[in-house]
Amino acid sequence: MNRWLIALLAALLTTLAQTQAGAEDTLASGFNQPPAQTSPWCYYYWISDNLSKGGITKDLEAMKRVGIGQALIGNIFLDNQSAGRVKVLSEEWWGLVEHVIREGGRVGVNIGMFNCPGWSQSGGPWIKPEHAMRRVIASEVRVTGPKKFSAKLAAPAAQFQDISVLAFPAPQHDEDNLAAKSPRITLTPPLEGAEKLADGDLSTEVPFAAGAGKDDHRIVGIELAAPLTVRTLQLTPGNDAFGATCELQAKDAAGIFQPVRQFKCDRSNMKTEVGFMPRGPVTVSFPATTSSHFRLVFSNFFGRGKKSGIAEINLTGAARVEFAVEKQLGKMHPSPLPLADTYVWPTPAEPDSAKLAVPVAEVINISAQLAADGTLAWDVPAGEWIIQCTGMTPTGMKNSPASPEGQGLEVDKMNRELAQHHFDAFIGELLKRMPAENRKAFKEVIADSYEMGS
Repeated sequence: MNRWLIALLAALLTTLAQTQAGAEDTLASGFNQPPAQTSPWCYYYWISDNLSKGGITKDLEAMKRVGIGQALIGNIFLDNQSAGRVKVLSEEWWGLVEHVIREGGRVGVNIGMFNCPGWSQSGGPWIKPEHAMRRVIASEVRVTGPKKFSAKLAAPAAQFQDISVLAFPAPQHDEDNLAAKSPRITLTPPLEGAEKLADGDLSTEVPFAAGAGKDDHRIVGIELAAPLTVRTLQLTPGNDAFGATCELQAKDAAGIFQPVRQFKCDRSNMKTEVGFMPRGPVTVSFPATTSSHFRLVFSNFFGRGKKSGIAEINLTGAARVEFAVEKQLGKMHPSPLPLADTYVWPTPAEPDSAKLAVPVAEVINISAQLAADGTLAWDVPAGEWIIQCTGMTPTGMKNSPASPEGQGLEVDKMNRELAQHHFDAFIGELLKRMPAENRKAFKEVIADSYEMGS
């Protein structure tokens, strides 16, 4: 072999060996002394206002000793912990926020803060009702014309912002309800108070599903004095969690119960974090069905509460929007892991008569006739009309678990200006109080989850 080639190969092998040794040395030193950008972060919860300068300094020094690179501060209030004296948002508390950032810079631990007191949500006492997460709500008044209508419209909620006042002809059978037909209600297995299931009173409920297992069945029988044509079923749950598979059946001319509609009745999570209508009715529609004997067969029970059951059953000839509560996100998926088809609904049965629906061309916007004090003056045309007052009201969700001094309504995230208002009131306040050169250790604003409902 050419001696020059041998010399070149030897040089290359020597260089490779030196490079590998250098890489091993770098890997070993990097493992023993990791670079700053790889340092782990941790949550740093300030619990129930129990704070002090000395405690903060010791915490940060301990974090530095074990290699923590950043601490994310959440001001959390726990009922099982005695409340401290340094109240969140007080001048002393703001002073401790400045202290933790300065101390973080001194010891080498960067600081982040949650978006508001409590978990990383977006609320606080600076959020007024008109700034809050809101939902659309409506009230209705029925009038018969021709006549001159003049009256003050009742607001559907205490905190209410008008959107519009509409008027439209009342659809056929719109006021039909099962309770008005004086049905005979039976339960299998038997249970006292079955008649409360169709008494027109949402404050009464029958806990027929309490203790029911997956393999159990409950049957609600509905007997009427005369045949009734129905198109919609509404089930309003009681106050306890309730869930089951339900099948509506109707007795045919031969006296045999035939299936009309099967569906899932899921009210297994009654918290407002999964919808602002905890007891919103489950509504299903189906082709017009006539009978004097109906029954509901419940099976596959889940999400059972101690008193789980139904407050009201309504079978009506009116046409209704199927799963209307779910479609407006008044009830969402009961867990943090919705399925792929959770918000996909089957095509409902169309009304069999145009008179069952609201004719779009006949909807009249009469908002201009509403005075500032809520009084409406309107010349009602002939026929039966519905006056619908629509507006917004807060969902009522608040940041939590936060100290009382730091709690308030959740801001409307759909509004850029209001989101900025929330930022300015909390994080912005810190930026105003602390010059930039003194807060170099302040690196992050944390919003790691969102559990405030729709």
